[in-house]
Amino acid sequence: MLFWSFTRRANGIARDLESDVGIGPPIDDPSSTDPDEASSRAKNYTAIWDTGATGSVVSQRVIDECGLVPIAMANVRQADGRVILSPVYRASILLTNRVLIPVVHVVRGQPGECDVLIGMEVIGSGDFAVSSDHGRTVFSFRHPSAGPIDFVKQDQTVKTVQKVGRNSRCPCGSGLKYKKCCGRKA
Repeated sequence: MLFWSFTRRANGIARDLESDVGIGPPIDDPSSTDPDEASSRAKNYTAIWDTGATGSVVSQRVIDECGLVPIAMANVRQADGRVILSPVYRASILLTNRVLIPVVHVVRGQPGECDVLIGMEVIGSGDFAVSSDHGRTVFSFRHPSAGPIDFVKQDQTVKTVQKVGRNSRCPCGSGLKYKKCCGRKA
């Protein structure tokens, strides 16, 4: 299987997870999912990644510049709890490093100070991780998913037992010297 991925590093702790993104018409033909071809048809914007958003959102500017055509209407719950009726569009999303999502349903809205908000329908289609490296935010995305990211499982390493001196307190917590407790059994 072919995977596409990218990693972004911030100069400090990032308040928003941002990346460059290309938005274009949907790519319905699976044989024409070449990222270079999609790039030639896409317009470039800045996107914010939001794990709290169910779906992706584009501004009216993106809709106009990309010539997106509405396909349906949907009730959209906003961050403040209000529900609004908004048009739904089909688009393709080209992420950094040739990561191509050929068909995505997006809704019209105003996603903050940028033109595109990447929601969970894109984030959930791959592997997404956010970490902090020496006070710098790092986020990475791979599409499609290569499997679960499980930090607990990664951290379960074989623990080495430190040698206990015969006259040291027993590590079992009994309060006795090791030689009079667990060391007697050894």
